Amino acid sequence: MSTIKNIVYIALYTLFIIVTILLVKDFMHTKKSTIKPGTVIILNGPSSVGKSSIIKALQAKQTSPWLSIGIDNFFVGVIPPKFYLEPKPEHFAVMQGVASVDAQGNKLFTLHVGAEGQKIIKGMHESIAAYAHAGNNVIVDYIQYEPAWHTDLQKALTDNPVLWVGVTAPLAAIEEREKKRGTSPTGHARSHYDSVHQGMAYDLMLDTEKITPEQCADKIIELLKRK
Repeated sequence: MSTIKNIVYIALYTLFIIVTILLVKDFMHTKKSTIKPGTVIILNGPSSVGKSSIIKALQAKQTSPWLSIGIDNFFVGVIPPKFYLEPKPEHFAVMQGVASVDAQGNKLFTLHVGAEGQKIIKGMHESIAAYAHAGNNVIVDYIQYEPAWHTDLQKALTDNPVLWVGVTAPLAAIEEREKKRGTSPTGHARSHYDSVHQGMAYDLMLDTEKITPEQCADKIIELLKRK
């Protein structure tokens, strides 16, 4: 008889533990769902077009923090330097920069992201979404090197309010900035200038030769108010 009681006690205790776990999980889910997701602004455009200057101007105009995320700090910035400083075949699974010239003799420097690098890009997309899910407003310095990235980013941001902003300028102006900055190889911007906006549908388009970073930020803020 005592054996039967023990079995009943164990069964009841086990049931109690299971119910408790389910209630805690439901509470945590409810608590999480009450967090208002932050807004994500994707600034997509070629290298040296002026996206970082727009981000700084926008951040300066906001009374709450807007987090800056992008290719530099969430892709290149998390990779051990040897993988992009040493042009070794064993590193090309992450990324490879290829120097060439186009039909007119202009220098090109094309970035190829390998299978390992693609995993980092996917992680960057998920990280952007995670910051927003936690209630943070995020502005992203983005370069769509491959059209497939857009699809993956859209999927990651399904549950977040997103503004898609295209940033452009004449190629000559961008290459002049590229030369002055000296942080990108000559021909980098030219290599993706014609493809970076491929397949993108924007809420706003900004030309950084025609208006200042501060004016760009004002246009984004105006758009935010209308959304």
